[in-house]
Amino acid sequence: MEQRTAGERQRGGGLNRRGNAASSAASDSDAGPDTKPVRRFGTSPPSAFEQPAGRHRSPWGRQGRILPIRWGRIAAGCLVALAVVGALTGYALLRGTGPETAETAGGGSAPAGQPSSDTSRVTVAGPSQSTGDPAGLASASPAPGTGPGLLPSETPVPPPPTASGPAATLVATPAGPRATGPALSLGRTSVDLGQVDSTDTIDLTNTGSTAFTVRIGDVPSYLTAAPRVARLDPGYRTQLVITLDRSAAPVGQLDIPVSVTPSAGTGGGTVHVTAIVTAGPKILSVNAPSSLRAQACATEQSPATGPLTVEVQDPVGMSGGSVTVTAPNGTATTVALQLGSSADDRSTWTAQLGPSTDPGTLALTITVKDLNNRVASQRTSVTVAACS
Repeated sequence: MEQRTAGERQRGGGLNRRGNAASSAASDSDAGPDTKPVRRFGTSPPSAFEQPAGRHRSPWGRQGRILPIRWGRIAAGCLVALAVVGALTGYALLRGTGPETAETAGGGSAPAGQPSSDTSRVTVAGPSQSTGDPAGLASASPAPGTGPGLLPSETPVPPPPTASGPAATLVATPAGPRATGPALSLGRTSVDLGQVDSTDTIDLTNTGSTAFTVRIGDVPSYLTAAPRVARLDPGYRTQLVITLDRSAAPVGQLDIPVSVTPSAGTGGGTVHVTAIVTAGPKILSVNAPSSLRAQACATEQSPATGPLTVEVQDPVGMSGGSVTVTAPNGTATTVALQLGSSADDRSTWTAQLGPSTDPGTLALTITVKDLNNRVASQRTSVTVAACS
C-alpha cells in the first residue's frame, strides 16, 4: 500500500513538473521578446528544437542568448576589402609601366639615360675636314681617338664635308682584314656609255689602314673623271664620276683608258670608258611657203602666214629644234619646232611663219638637236609681198 502511494506521488510530481514547465513557457512568451526566459529549479534545459525563436544563436554555446546583426561592422568590412583591392590594383599598374626605356642598337631596350649593355656595336665619329687638298676637294678623317675599324653590323654614314666642288659622298664600309698601308679598290674597271648615256660612276674604296689621295691620269678634253672626295680614310668609300661631252667628242667608237691610283700604297688600276658617238642629226629637207603677203593686205588666196616643215634623220633620237625668223625690219624672233611624226630614225617637225607687217624677206635659221646634244642647222628665206 505504501509502495502504491509512493508511485502515485512520483507520477503526480512528474505531472506537476511538466505543467510548471508549460506554464513557464507560456509566461515567457507573454512577457515579450525583450524578457529573458527563466529556468525554474528542477527543470531540464530545453533541447535544440525547443530553443526560443530568434535571428541566430550565440556561437559560444550559451543557451538562450540572441545576438543582433551588426550592420555597421559589415559595411566597414566591405569598405576595407574594397580599399585593399584598389591598392593592389594600383600597385600592379605601377609595376606594369616601369621606368621609361630606350631601344638599343641590338633590338632590345635599356632604361633611358643609362648606357646599353649591347657590346656588338661601336660608334664611329664622322669625318673631319682637312685643308690643303688639291682642287678644293674635301677629305674625310675620323676624329682623334677613334679607330678606323668598324664592326660588320655597323655602317655609319658620316655627313658630307663642305666643299666648293661637287657634293662629297662618303660611306663607311664593313671592317675586315685590311692591308697594311694605303690600298685602293675599284668597284669595276669598265664603263660603257653606249650611244646615249653621258654619265656614270665607279665605287672607290680604301681597303688599307692608311688614308690616301685619289689620283686621276690624263683624259681627253671631252671626257672628265673626278672623285667626289679626293682624300679617302681607311674603311671609307666614295664615287668616281665620269662624264662624256658627246657634242665635242669625235664621231665613232670610243675606248678611253682612265688611270685611277692612290697617292701612295697599292691598288687602283685602269678604267676603260667606251661609247659610240654618232655624227649627229641631219636635215633631209625644208619646205617653206614660196611667198607670203604683208599683213595689211593679206587675203585667203594670199595669206600672211604659212607652215614650215623640216624632215630630220638621226639614229639616236631628237630632243627638239627651233627656227629663228628675222623680219625685213631686222627684228628676230625664235619659234619652237613641234614634232609632227616619226618613224625609225626619221622625224618631221613643223612651225608657223608670219605674219609680217613689212614687205621684204624673212630670213630663217633652222636648228635641230639630238639626244647627244649634237646639232644641225640650215638657212633659208621666204619673201613677203608688198600690197599692190
